[in-house]
Order: sequence, then structure tokens, then C-alpha cells
Amino acid sequence: MLISPHRSWLLFTLLVASTLAVGGSQAGYAKPHTHPSPLGNIALSKEDRSQILFSTGIRKALRGDYVHAIEDYDQALKLAPSNSEVYYNRGVAYFSINRPQSAIKDFSQAIALQPTMAEAYGNRGLIRQTMGDRKGALSDYQQARRLFQQKGDISAAEQMEHWINQQAAPK
Repeated sequence: MLISPHRSWLLFTLLVASTLAVGGSQAGYAKPHTHPSPLGNIALSKEDRSQILFSTGIRKALRGDYVHAIEDYDQALKLAPSNSEVYYNRGVAYFSINRPQSAIKDFSQAIALQPTMAEAYGNRGLIRQTMGDRKGALSDYQQARRLFQQKGDISAAEQMEHWINQQAAPK
């Protein structure tokens, strides 16, 4: 069973990542990839097509359509396999449909591509905690706290500190 306050933290970080990914560009207004391109016959780079798929995936995830969001993220990664934000958001989607192992794998890949992605450490720690891996959760929370502190995100660092204290407390 997923812990409600933690789940809302995951969704909050998805919104933050989606804001960064879309960045107000026209890609945020693209139609899903199952429809003809709104740009007609204009040739797009793989990265641009990947960004459009990523944006449509985010919109689907925000509507709660995680399965179809994952499909868009899969296609985006085929075009641009080194995009840590896509792995991160797909990890959130996997976690949201109760596929924790897939989520851990995606958060780990996001971290491998972008070692300073504090949100990925925090979310991977959350999943490890829900799966009973206290040591792994504690390690991830500590790294997330350090990274959030470096970014100046005091609120998120304090949340990690709270979860660290929960993991360190005797059970």
C-alpha cells in the first residue's frame, strides 16, 4: 500500500519536472503522437520529436492516465535515450500504477544520467522504504537532502531530514 503523504510528494515533483520540461514552449501544445503532426510536413529532429512525446506524456500523467503516459515516455526514450527527465517522469508513472521495481530502475537511470537529481534520490528512497529496504531508503534520503541543500531548496531538504529521522528510529 502506498503512503498517501509520500505519494503526493511524488506528484508534486512530477509537476515541477513537467514545468521545467515544457518550459512554456510550443511543444506543450502538440497533439498526442497517435494523431497527425500539427506541424504538417515540417521535418523535426529526433530531440524535438522526443520532447513533444515527453510533453504529451506529462499531460497524460497529470490527468492520471499513467499507462498511456508511459507509452509516450517509451517512444520519447527511443528517440533521445539520454534524457534523465523522461526516465524520472516514467519512474513516477510506474510508481503510480504500483510497479515499484520499474520505478526504481527508472529513477536509478535518471540518477546515472544526472547525478544531481535530488528528486530521483528522494523518490527512489521512498520506494525502497515502502518495500522494506530501510538501509537503501536512508542512503537515498541522505543524498537527496545534501542535493536539495546545495540547490537551496530548504523545504525539500527538511522533508528528507524528517524521512531520515524516521528511518533511523528503532522499529
